[in-house]
Amino acid sequence: MKDRLQYFGVSGRLISHDKMLRDAFREAEEKGYKPPMIINDVAKYKDTIETSELINRILQNRIVDETLNSAPICSIDCEAPIVHRYNLGMRCPTCGYVVTEHRIVSEVWIRAPEEIGNFINPRFWSMFNAFFGSKLKKFNRNKVTVERGSDLLMWMLDPCYKPDKDEGTRSRIIKRIFSEYQVPRGIRNFIDHHRTIFNILTSPEVWKEIYPPTKNNRYESERTRLEWKKFFEEQSHTFFPVHLPIISPKLIVTEERRQGIFIDPVYTSAIDAVKNIALLYTNARRIPTHFIISRALKANRQLAYFYIDHRQEVMEGKPGFYRAKLGSTHIPWGGRVTISPISEPHDAMKVIAPWRWLVTLESVAIENKLGRRNFTPRQCERVIAFASMQYVPLVHEIINELIKESRGGYGLMISALRNPTLVQLSIQTLFISAVNPDVTQCSLRISDRVIKAPNAKNWPTRRETSSAYPSNCWKLLKLTIPTGWRKSETIRKIAYANQ
Repeated sequence: MKDRLQYFGVSGRLISHDKMLRDAFREAEEKGYKPPMIINDVAKYKDTIETSELINRILQNRIVDETLNSAPICSIDCEAPIVHRYNLGMRCPTCGYVVTEHRIVSEVWIRAPEEIGNFINPRFWSMFNAFFGSKLKKFNRNKVTVERGSDLLMWMLDPCYKPDKDEGTRSRIIKRIFSEYQVPRGIRNFIDHHRTIFNILTSPEVWKEIYPPTKNNRYESERTRLEWKKFFEEQSHTFFPVHLPIISPKLIVTEERRQGIFIDPVYTSAIDAVKNIALLYTNARRIPTHFIISRALKANRQLAYFYIDHRQEVMEGKPGFYRAKLGSTHIPWGGRVTISPISEPHDAMKVIAPWRWLVTLESVAIENKLGRRNFTPRQCERVIAFASMQYVPLVHEIINELIKESRGGYGLMISALRNPTLVQLSIQTLFISAVNPDVTQCSLRISDRVIKAPNAKNWPTRRETSSAYPSNCWKLLKLTIPTGWRKSETIRKIAYANQ
């Protein structure tokens, strides 16, 4: 049982937003930067119109007359600001801040009103709802709304919240369990008794109802329970911050035209969340406590949904930043090449690299080898430049040396990004065991078992039974492989038979 519950993988840790804000204030004091702005303190001394204009100015990076102003500045609110790049590091005599670039870190923060005391970490909000609650409706750019389906955590925080009827089965089970244990609703009750609530959710008897174990997933269910229990115990101090950051204004790009101001609808939730908190302090009349709590929870919910939408709509997908800005950039010690299958018997973990591609990829190692042969740096550059388009026997000899000097002599290790399959993921470690000296061949010769693993298309047709299909394959394999062969030859023959 214990061996089955072991889990090895990549894990993350939630950020403590309050600690992040303290570090930002400390860095600003040490370097003379303008400290982060807490919108609650600024809105106290302004009216509603001035506060809205200030929020639009500090949260938006506007394009005016097809020009995006990204020049370094001391402070946006300075009466006589110092701008331009040649003034970097200069301290402004008016505001007293140092001229800096527009940083990616959060410059605008919101603080939880005294009536609720704490916010809910937006990341925890999304993680909790993703597992225990229902899936949110997809973001609609033509109709931006905070109502995106049933929200289990919002039901626990706000006693006046009424969820949609299409809530999930797991949400209904948790609500029934809370009713049996008489867990009160409300954000203060949730924060003050969060340890009791988390212990109820991760108790073995309750977990069997939330994640009922079956014959196939009983170990998976217990492992997931222990993961959530450990997560609640070790990172609960990050769940309820007093302050929440707003995304850097450098990322919220708007365009000012004659018709008005145009902005990506994804960012409207973040701006509206700041305004919902700020407008609580611009009203001269006393605001009821229940209205303040409702408005603060709405702002918290908008921020939680914003980070989900921003990741799905802006960061992920083909046009997203992950693929367009990070994945498509030049990767050091990497390259792109076409592929072709190997027809003869082979080891599936080994590949044959094309000449021109490998010479460029291993140019540094080849240059080091040439230097040991008393070649000058200029001569090394000439040899590599010539070998990148022509066959050079000396370079071929050096490449063979590099392959022999690899760990175990197995080959030069590479991480191939291939098409994902039902069995394996899209990244696989392979080894370059040889180079094709033909400079006209530009494809990486790779095993077809790596290119595409078997899936349902190789299953027998209706005329064949599922038991006859493996039996026929085994008969064919026994006929193909004679007895008395060595293990290495058998492996190669099996690879050839599988093709």
